[in-house]
Amino acid sequence: VLDFAQACEAAASLPELERVWDARMRALGFAYAALGGHADPLHPDRATYVFCNYPGEWVSHYSTQRYFLIDPVYRAVEAGASDFLWHDPDFYQGLPWRQRRILAEARECGLRFGRTHALAPTLFLAASSSLVTDCVDVDPAAYATAKLANVITHHRAALLCAPPLATTPKLSIRERQCLQLCARGRTDGEIARDLGISVATVRRHIESVRHRLRVSGRVQAAVKAALSGQIEP
Repeated sequence: VLDFAQACEAAASLPELERVWDARMRALGFAYAALGGHADPLHPDRATYVFCNYPGEWVSHYSTQRYFLIDPVYRAVEAGASDFLWHDPDFYQGLPWRQRRILAEARECGLRFGRTHALAPTLFLAASSSLVTDCVDVDPAAYATAKLANVITHHRAALLCAPPLATTPKLSIRERQCLQLCARGRTDGEIARDLGISVATVRRHIESVRHRLRVSGRVQAAVKAALSGQIEP
């Protein structure tokens, strides 16, 4: 598990992470598996991801028919189910005919005995993982290990999907000097005298800082610059 977690952490992209995950699922004996947000597997939103090694014909059909909008497995997780078998009577018998048809078509493509467990949402989108086998009986230890691997993978994938943190623009030396003195309560005239420049130049530098940091006033500019370590608090 530690080796797998390190491999996930080392993955720098979603395709690389998916290869690590897929190899782990197959090594544990799961021919088919799916992991990720409840979205179109061929066209997931930018804020989420879908890993899926299901048969290509099924994935294409599933996406074309927009089954992800009424997927019985997805709906069960969103209703609060945390871990369930697709063939469990308590799950299957309560499904409307359209959702039963989806499971029947999936079986025809080789997706027979599935087990799904819920995952933490990716932003505001529900997420889960499904593990599929050819037989009813599954080694409990293999399932427990795969479930843990899915949690680890999902955590790393969510980080890779997250938008990059906004970076604070780097200020010039003179801009930092003007803003630092301004933060200490100096007037524009006093700053100009201390730095040996004109008042107009002081105002131009501070206005440039305010514009570059995208704030409405000098106080906000000083706070933002201090938080990014460019001036002293």
